[in-house]
Amino acid sequence: MTWTVHPLVQEPWPRSLALMAAIAAFAAVAAVGMGGAGYAVISVVVLCASLSRYWLPTHYGLDDTGVWVEHLGQRRCWAWRDLRRWQRVRGGVVLSPLARNSRLDAFRGAYLRCGDRQAEVVEFVAQRLPR
Repeated sequence: MTWTVHPLVQEPWPRSLALMAAIAAFAAVAAVGMGGAGYAVISVVVLCASLSRYWLPTHYGLDDTGVWVEHLGQRRCWAWRDLRRWQRVRGGVVLSPLARNSRLDAFRGAYLRCGDRQAEVVEFVAQRLPR
């Protein structure tokens, strides 16, 4: 099973416009507060880079061997045997190699944004990783 999530295209336009307005506002505050347009450019670059998963598509895949997530040409893979826990969350599924909830989940596990395929993804994951 493979799918692609591209929030910029799939989310409602008012949300994207609000995000762009917020970035522009931060850039204006940086320019005025620090006294230079260069700071505005730097703030826009940093904010846009940190939000790359919103601006650009992310590709996901599940198969019998494991899970992969590809974004900006970088692919991360997890084998089912290395994963110990999964949890359904708003908008997706979190997979973790840790047996209990931990702050390290964000660094060691995978967050699968499901879009409109959450039921399929949950069913597939539940078959491979029983709770």
